[in-house]
Amino acid sequence: MALLGLSFQLSRVVNKPILWGKPTTLSIEPTTSCNLRCPECPSGLRAFSRPTGMLDEVLFEKVIQQSKKHLTWLHLYFQGEPFLHPNFSKLVSLASKNGIFTSTSTNAHYLTENRVEEILESRLKQLIISMDGISQDVYEKYRIGGNLKKVQEGISLLVRKRKEAKKSYPRIVLQFLVTGQNEHQIPSLKSWADEIGVDELQLKTTQIYGFENGSELIPSDLKYARYIPDGNGKWKLKKEIENKCWRMWQGAVVTWDGKVVPCCFDKDAKHVMGSFEKESLDSIWKSNKYQQFRSQLLKGRDQIDICKNCTE
Repeated sequence: MALLGLSFQLSRVVNKPILWGKPTTLSIEPTTSCNLRCPECPSGLRAFSRPTGMLDEVLFEKVIQQSKKHLTWLHLYFQGEPFLHPNFSKLVSLASKNGIFTSTSTNAHYLTENRVEEILESRLKQLIISMDGISQDVYEKYRIGGNLKKVQEGISLLVRKRKEAKKSYPRIVLQFLVTGQNEHQIPSLKSWADEIGVDELQLKTTQIYGFENGSELIPSDLKYARYIPDGNGKWKLKKEIENKCWRMWQGAVVTWDGKVVPCCFDKDAKHVMGSFEKESLDSIWKSNKYQQFRSQLLKGRDQIDICKNCTE
């Protein structure tokens, strides 16, 4: 971490990429499949321009073996609903056995008795649960096809089973994407989260495609928005795009078929830095292509398509 942090800061000073150290974080995609149809998500829209599928366990083990000595945090999520992978708990267990902190993100429609037992046994360290409404009519406006009662029952079951097992993990993070449709429910949400006993409540801003023309998803309370009016009838990012990005020095994203992309904003894998099918993580991480990408963001990050809707 020290080597990566130092080389990142030095790169900003000299305006060219210097890279010391190896990636400490990875996001790996178990599947692109999803049971919901959320409007601002390629999985929900069924709108990927890249191949879709399920992560192969052999490929996953290959990634773990190449990264376990320097990987401190693994997020088993990119696009899709991870619990649709038939052997998801086995993936978590493998990473856990290699001393890696594991987390994932779910819409919580699959927290059954058996699945909760598997989660506890896998030693998953953090479970982020997306629940964007405290009543069914509001919840389903964004989580199209979702069942709020099922989600809440699953969360309650997990909290209870974890307590019965006298375990501290997985840490349960309830995530609420604040939109113009649900922002009025924040007080009720806070009360419910406190009552049910989750470990943390995160109020998160929503990424919106075509935000320049406005959207009903942009909350009226702009402290919960990524966007603000530009004064000319359009909208712009609240935070100006700067020519820096710590993510490019800290870690990367691996798609279900082994492609390495720079970050989670590259949902269609347009910027493939390499593939585990043909290359090692070390060679990909230090490749000319990756360095050229880092160089571009240091000189003009606003010219990179996936950076134009980013809050980094």
